[in-house]
Amino acid sequence: MAMQRRLAWLTVAAGVVATLPLGGCVALLAAGAGGGAVAYAENGGVANFYAFYPTSVSRVSAASRAAFGEMDIRYNGEIHKSPSKLLLEGTTQDGQTAKVTLTSMATDVTKANIRIGTLGDKPLSLQFQKLLSQRLGLAASAEAPAGTGLPPPSASSQPTAPQQPEQQTIPLQ
Repeated sequence: MAMQRRLAWLTVAAGVVATLPLGGCVALLAAGAGGGAVAYAENGGVANFYAFYPTSVSRVSAASRAAFGEMDIRYNGEIHKSPSKLLLEGTTQDGQTAKVTLTSMATDVTKANIRIGTLGDKPLSLQFQKLLSQRLGLAASAEAPAGTGLPPPSASSQPTAPQQPEQQTIPLQ
């Protein structure tokens, strides 16, 4: 009898796990005050943390290198992917790769996307965004400001595609 209960419970648990969404849903949480908010997007288990800052790419790049130094991340260099996109790379003390992609969204709006490690280290990524906000003296925003051509995540009336990454807004405190 006890064995049948365990098997029944395991079957129910397996069914619940099997029905969990693997991607394609969007969950938005309220953004907090303080240092602003960072958006978290996960696609296929790879987590990226990004925020928008009302300043130039060059200023965010300098602040990113300073944040690397504060976090004991060795700065390895940068690559200009396009006129509006810059990739900074570094290595943490334990050998993880840190990648910061800066994208100019408008003259004075920069999107900063951070991923530390292969799948994305949430505590380190949030620490980086917090230090970046402090270095810039600006609050991070999880949504693109008006005028950048990007709709806010909740304003989309189109159905989400099956490969759409899961997104959350996380307050920086």
